[in-house]
Amino acid sequence: MSIPVAPEDLAATVREYEHGPTAFVLTVGDDGRTRVIHARASVDDGGVVKASVGRSAAANVSARPDVVVLWMPAEADGFCLIADGIATVDAEPGTETPIIIETFSAVRHKPPA
Repeated sequence: MSIPVAPEDLAATVREYEHGPTAFVLTVGDDGRTRVIHARASVDDGGVVKASVGRSAAANVSARPDVVVLWMPAEADGFCLIADGIATVDAEPGTETPIIIETFSAVRHKPPA
């Protein structure tokens, strides 16, 4: 089951999740494989996600800016939150590299019972 979330509603929806200011950011490496990292992330009222990632994820974003951000399910209802976006690197890549993700779609999702 999927429930669409408009980018302008993303920040309010993220606040419903219990896992604090973190999410999983999915990028694609040079070999075409998906890479997943757990990162500090925040969302502004326009649906822009700011996250802090390592050097490898920043390099992936620079080469292939399509990313997915995943917030784990809120225990109360079992829905995870998934947002698609285009990312840019906001500093020289290092161990804590800021990236900015302009989201263009998001859904609350849970598998069928």
